[in-house]
Amino acid sequence: MHTVTISDTVVAPEEGLLLGNGDFSVSIYNKPGLIVWRFGKNDVWDRRHDVAVDPVGMHIDELRRGITEEGWQFDPALGHSVATRHTDDPERIAELTQYGSPGYRNRPYPCPKPVGELSLHLPSDLHTMKMTQTLTIEQGRIDIECEWAEGLTLTIHCFIAPVDNVLAVRWELTGVTDVNKTWQDSAVWFSLYRWADPTAAEFTAKRFGTIGNDQFSKYVKEDVTPLAPPTTRELDGRCILHQQFAPDLEYEDGFAYALLPVAPGATVTAVPDFGSGEARMRIIPSADSAAGTLAVAIGTSGDDGSWAGALGRFADKLTDDPAGQFDTWQTAAVADGELFWSRSSVTIDDDLLEDLWYETLHARRCTYRADVVAPGLFLPSTVDDMSLWHGDYHTNYNYQSPFWGGYEANQLSISDAYFPGFEHMIELGRKLAKEFWNTRGTFIQITGFPFPMAGDPYCVGPFSRMAYMTGWAVNQYWFHYLHTQDEAWLAGVGYPVLRDAALFYTDFMAKGDDGLYHAFPSDQGENQFSPNLANYTDRPQVMRHARYCLQCAADAADVLATDADLRATWREMLANFAHVDDFEAMGFDAEARRRYDIAPPEFLSFDADATITKADDEPHYLRQNMDNALWGWYFGHFPWRWTMNLRAGAFKADRDTEALKQLISRWRLPNGLLRAMSLAGYGYAGAWAESLGIIGPLQEMMLQSWDGVIRVFPAWPSDTDASFTTLRAVGAFLVSAAHAGGQVTQVTSTSEKGQPCRIANPFPGETTIVDSADKPIPCITDAGILAFKTAPGETYHLRQK
Repeated sequence: MHTVTISDTVVAPEEGLLLGNGDFSVSIYNKPGLIVWRFGKNDVWDRRHDVAVDPVGMHIDELRRGITEEGWQFDPALGHSVATRHTDDPERIAELTQYGSPGYRNRPYPCPKPVGELSLHLPSDLHTMKMTQTLTIEQGRIDIECEWAEGLTLTIHCFIAPVDNVLAVRWELTGVTDVNKTWQDSAVWFSLYRWADPTAAEFTAKRFGTIGNDQFSKYVKEDVTPLAPPTTRELDGRCILHQQFAPDLEYEDGFAYALLPVAPGATVTAVPDFGSGEARMRIIPSADSAAGTLAVAIGTSGDDGSWAGALGRFADKLTDDPAGQFDTWQTAAVADGELFWSRSSVTIDDDLLEDLWYETLHARRCTYRADVVAPGLFLPSTVDDMSLWHGDYHTNYNYQSPFWGGYEANQLSISDAYFPGFEHMIELGRKLAKEFWNTRGTFIQITGFPFPMAGDPYCVGPFSRMAYMTGWAVNQYWFHYLHTQDEAWLAGVGYPVLRDAALFYTDFMAKGDDGLYHAFPSDQGENQFSPNLANYTDRPQVMRHARYCLQCAADAADVLATDADLRATWREMLANFAHVDDFEAMGFDAEARRRYDIAPPEFLSFDADATITKADDEPHYLRQNMDNALWGWYFGHFPWRWTMNLRAGAFKADRDTEALKQLISRWRLPNGLLRAMSLAGYGYAGAWAESLGIIGPLQEMMLQSWDGVIRVFPAWPSDTDASFTTLRAVGAFLVSAAHAGGQVTQVTSTSEKGQPCRIANPFPGETTIVDSADKPIPCITDAGILAFKTAPGETYHLRQK
């Protein structure tokens, strides 16, 4: 078993131990005299989006005219661009080139919202408490022990059910019992509450006063209003806590959620709010109780029967046999953990690296699941009342990163969690492509949310019409197919999205006089407007992602034998594509070009500043240098950059692993999560989702297959023994291997779909392949690559002669 133990108090939810079932989650932290469970739910968002104050969105023809004819140049003093050439409409230029749409930029919403908290009130007037909090990862449970000098011990055991959205808590007091008691002579009691949503001024003042960060000050306006106050009410004779949201496109009466506590033998009473806007209830065990159980369930508008139906089903389960239902939930939680962790494992003779894999995968298991929408930039049980960058789906590496490595870990559900929330972005993208780009298909904006929206969140400004995210954002659909070879899924889910993204590029790109397809107008990255045509023509990110998107769509259509005319169009475009990379100057041979063509562009590394190392003997980004962004203020992009370097061969394991471990230790919290941005600059913003991508490159040190060739321990330190079981490779292969004494000692591969297998010879000298019956398998060896046919369900062993 892998455990995380904290022997101290925890001051913020993002630093607390985490539990969850992929949809409902809690973070446990401490306040004076309290143990606090902060609730999070993936679909709890303030969905307001005020498009009424926005100008008409920027049409691509306006951007084209602005760059070619009017010569837009951003003026930071004005906050928008001016025409360096002639214009008849300076007011429209100012509208189009401001940093972003007023309805999005000047409002704190849309954003995820905290659900509420459960607090356990510790025995009062005791001294010298020692607290130990322990997470047992494989069982998904947290045990807390509090000991006082007077001889009293409080033990708490809690978990979240795998299917029902319920937190289950068991507690017991032992030792001295005649302590100074509180409400109704109970030594231990609980509060369940949701505070009043603060005004923008209240939130900004508190935030600015503690970290000096004024990013929220632009929201301090009279027309920016908080949520309606939460309330306590009754549902079928039980006290519940209810939070209502404003009407939106999906819920005409507004999204809502409710929390229901059930504590056998306890008294549950609502507390008057005295005008505070807070909703709170006390949960008081009987006076003679030295032990008890408490369950808190959540229901939302998205549940079958809405929130009331969900809570009614929960209450029914507890009516006849509460103790038996607790046992049923616990048995189910243990079984679910066993199933999850049976899918893959790693053993590393380095505690930091092994713990990093288990802790990160645990956090993803708690907060991502294929049948519900995924979190945005922050984990739900840690979000504040207002979120940096609206806590959105930021569609470059920020949103993609938490899904990297999930397929390779053989945990399909946590990577397939990418798709449910993204459906709304694809839907909106179809509207944007038609209205503002004059194209078919879908245009994926740089920002989005897991629910329907009335309009383009950015609408105007330099980020509103960048074409590169469309290709990048749909790569996950192709990754699913590559790792599963599931043609039914590709036909029903993956290909329609890949086709729509490719159709956007088909209509956006144009063949020039040179006979090649070019992209204009589109910037990349996070740049402002410029009259220089080169800054909007064939930008590398745009061209690489457009090419890869067209290629994936054509390959998917080949697999499905569909859309012959589109396939022909896409292949013709690819054959006449204006490449931005000079393969001859880079010395690419045929194999390097093959790897380039098959590589997802986000992991191609051509910029020297994007590489970890600049020379074989000089670690660069990994060295301990506080002037370096990775060390000083921003770790969140590291999973992306590390993957680039692994695939480029720039990461030298024997040289760089120690520095890598130092960097990870710099940002690793006691709960196992990795902070993405510095506390000094961004405060307690929430637990950053993008850092969860760290298991992607960690696994690629042990197994790579992105280019169609399985490579075992391709970038592993020679002085560290390790093994892994059933990591997933492209082609739907489950690979297990061991590394000891500086070399690979064992490799097996199970073929799920019977695809041909290509694997780099892991041993010096000749290698043979045998099946599960120890029968030799015909194998072709070329340039160190072993190629052999496989049968579905068969396991193959590599043996060194």
